[in-house]
Amino acid sequence: MKSKQCLDAHQMQHLQELGLELKETMLYWARCVDNNPRAATHYGKWVLIKGNNAPTVGFMHWEFIPAYTLQDVLDALPKDISKDGCTWYASLYIDFENNRIAYGNTDRYGFEIYHEIMIEKDLIDAAYSMLCWAIENKFVETNKNE
Repeated sequence: MKSKQCLDAHQMQHLQELGLELKETMLYWARCVDNNPRAATHYGKWVLIKGNNAPTVGFMHWEFIPAYTLQDVLDALPKDISKDGCTWYASLYIDFENNRIAYGNTDRYGFEIYHEIMIEKDLIDAAYSMLCWAIENKFVETNKNE
């Protein structure tokens, strides 16, 4: 079974809608936005490309959005989060034994889970869901926080 290597175009658009400033990547989703008959086979369809974010290709106009890999998603996640203004911090854990990705805290009484997402198929999708949760709960700075 082949694992998913990057977020799809709809996931990347959702991150943009949440206000995340997307960084440059090696991979991009691109689609032709030129209604030119020569572009009819590509018009509106997202294709994954490697390379820079060029605004035009030949006579056709293209829309580009970055395609995040697992490393890009992990880099965007906060490494620690404060809970309700408390002085302790919750850290990000990837727990393959229990098939989850979680923010939690270890204290003298054991591990306390603050928020978790089960890894059902691909780790990248679980990490994406955790990133959306972190953005929605204002643990990640976005252009909507300004």
